[in-house]
Amino acid sequence: MRINCFDLPCPEPVLATKKALEELPEDAILEVELNTVSSIANVQRFAKNGGYDYRVEEQSDGSTLITIIKGYLCEIAAPEGEDTTPFLERTLFFKHDGVGEGELGRTLVRGFLKSLLEFEKLPRNIVFVNRGVLLTTDTENNGDVITTLTMLADRGVSIYSCGLCMDHFGIDPTTLQVGEIGNAYDTMEMLLHTEAVTVA
Repeated sequence: MRINCFDLPCPEPVLATKKALEELPEDAILEVELNTVSSIANVQRFAKNGGYDYRVEEQSDGSTLITIIKGYLCEIAAPEGEDTTPFLERTLFFKHDGVGEGELGRTLVRGFLKSLLEFEKLPRNIVFVNRGVLLTTDTENNGDVITTLTMLADRGVSIYSCGLCMDHFGIDPTTLQVGEIGNAYDTMEMLLHTEAVTVA
C-alpha cells in the first residue's frame, strides 16, 4: 500500500500511517510519501517506536519515501521483578520558555533543568510546546539550556519540540538543537502513558 501525506498538518501524517498499518495484514509493506521535515521525522519515529523495520529514501522530486514493513522486532525481557530502567515514568511538560515571567522565570527554568543532571533516575520524556520550543531552538538566548538538554539526551531522555508550535513562531525546523520534532499524537501518547508534570 502507498499513501500520500504531502502537506498534511501535524499529526495527520502519523495518524494516516497508523490507520494504514492497522488495515494491512502481517508482513505487508506500507510506503508513505512525505514532503516536510517535521512529517518525515514524526513518521520515522512512529515506525521506530512501534517496532517496525523501515527505510527512508529521498526521491528525485525532493520528497521522501518511508517504507515500513509490518511485523514487530523481538526484545529480550528483563528478569521478573528486576528494575533495570534508569528512567521514571514521568513526562516533563514545558509550555513556556520560563517558569513564570521575566528574567526570574528564565533563571528558574535553567536551574530546574540543570538540577535534573544530579538525579540518578531521570524523566523518560521532556516535551516543549508553545513558547517552550524556544528553549530547544534559540541558541542566542538559551545556549546554556540547550547544553543541559543535550546532556540529558545523552543519558537517554527523549526530548520533543512541537512542530506545529515551531511553524507558528516561524522557526525553521533545521534550527532544532536537541531532541526531535514532536507532534500531537506523540505528545498525547506520552501524557496518557506516563505521569505528566507541568513545569512551565
